[in-house]
Amino acid sequence: KNLRRTFLLAMSITGMSLMNKDGTAQGVSKVRHWESLFPPEQRLYHDPYAYAMYSGSIVQQWMGPRLVDRIYRWMGMGGFSEMISIRTKWLDDQIGLAVSNQDNPARQLIILGAGYDTRGFRLDLWKDADEGNFTVIEVDQPEVQEKKLERLLWLTNKDNENGQIIADRMGTTKVQFLPVNFNTESLKEKLQPFDGFKLHRCSIISLEGVTQYIPKESTADTLKQLKSIIAPGSTLLITYVDQKCFADTDTSLPTAVKMTKKMAGKVGEPWISGWTKSDFEKFLKECGYEVVSDTTQEDYNETLLKGVGRQLDKCCLLNMERFVVAKVPLRKSSHRIVVPMQSGSNVQKVAE
Repeated sequence: KNLRRTFLLAMSITGMSLMNKDGTAQGVSKVRHWESLFPPEQRLYHDPYAYAMYSGSIVQQWMGPRLVDRIYRWMGMGGFSEMISIRTKWLDDQIGLAVSNQDNPARQLIILGAGYDTRGFRLDLWKDADEGNFTVIEVDQPEVQEKKLERLLWLTNKDNENGQIIADRMGTTKVQFLPVNFNTESLKEKLQPFDGFKLHRCSIISLEGVTQYIPKESTADTLKQLKSIIAPGSTLLITYVDQKCFADTDTSLPTAVKMTKKMAGKVGEPWISGWTKSDFEKFLKECGYEVVSDTTQEDYNETLLKGVGRQLDKCCLLNMERFVVAKVPLRKSSHRIVVPMQSGSNVQKVAE
């Protein structure tokens, strides 16, 4: 009984639902809302749209971020929300670096498995580009996009500044939506003729919190298809789960890792793919990408979290998901590619 109650409470806190295919996407939205409830000087980012992307946000609003965090810790899930928030901030910063790159600026962002991602609305990706010369393309299952569009429409009807931003960016096609049934349709065949997509343009590909849920062969096929239609120098931002997290009998694994894996299975989205750090670098190389950096939660504890006064104890660092920046290599030439340092991390690399 106690285990069942704890599990149901976890579902409530994370925003997951046993009845919804978008359970984990709702859970991520709830974490983004949680982060946004901190005072400005204590938060990593602000997402004014996240509350509308999952059910029951008024409960979290009432509880506040500190109480929600205490409940997570009581459940053995300490560090989980911070890991998702660090991942969000890391990806935000990397997109900004790719867009503002003086030598080879990215001019389109393709978000695969977008779920309830709101970067096309909460980030100003147009300040470093000519007006209209940047496009965000969200790619996801048709039923998930349908739900998201309903929620975005609801936000536009609120007639406030945030609603106006959504209406403007969708109305001017700065943010576009491409439904793809990944089980029956080819991503390349759907994306290439899509009006918003520019063939062989310098791009950012985002694959956040997805690879653990799909076969490795499917991830490889997707990455290879994309490489053939985007420009050299394009950026891949991708995450993966460390293979050690699949060792169910490993007593050294934090409880939060085991619970996260179990909850994903309960909502019908089980983890099926993981890699070691070296294997993932080899995997990406075989797909045509060069790894620039491979980091995890611990790399940002001393910088991002400490910077807002929320540094975690070592026991609360999960390090189960790793964050990778990779590049489509430029054609062979005599010059060097200098990759900018990641925001909030001590990691940098120069590729020949």
